[in-house]
Amino acid sequence: MTSLYAAIQPLHAALDYHLDRQNLLVTNLAHADTPGYVPRDLRRPTSFAAAMELALARPSAGTAVTADSRIASEDVYLDRTAGAGEDGNFVSLDREAAKLAQNQSRYDVVSTLVGAQLRMLSWAANDGAGT
Repeated sequence: MTSLYAAIQPLHAALDYHLDRQNLLVTNLAHADTPGYVPRDLRRPTSFAAAMELALARPSAGTAVTADSRIASEDVYLDRTAGAGEDGNFVSLDREAAKLAQNQSRYDVVSTLVGAQLRMLSWAANDGAGT
């Protein structure tokens, strides 16, 4: 039975990654006018195994979770690539908006894959009968 869910677990971890990254990127936009703010980004897991470890390291369901508490601090890095403005703020609205759009597209693709996997499981659970 666990092998039926094996294909969904890495996709679940990918959805979590993109959700956490979206939260960081939105926070960056919220700090666009904060002097000295350096935008943060989330490192991409190098493999599905790393993504699984990331998902398993998250707090239990009974734990209060905030946008930043779900993310291990070693997975977040400061992104100074846009350069600082006169106030020392490194946030580029165009760059952050592009990152948000890219991340949302990837989330949508993974979400579509999860839906397809779940439909296949439902089909199998119903012995091939209609969904």
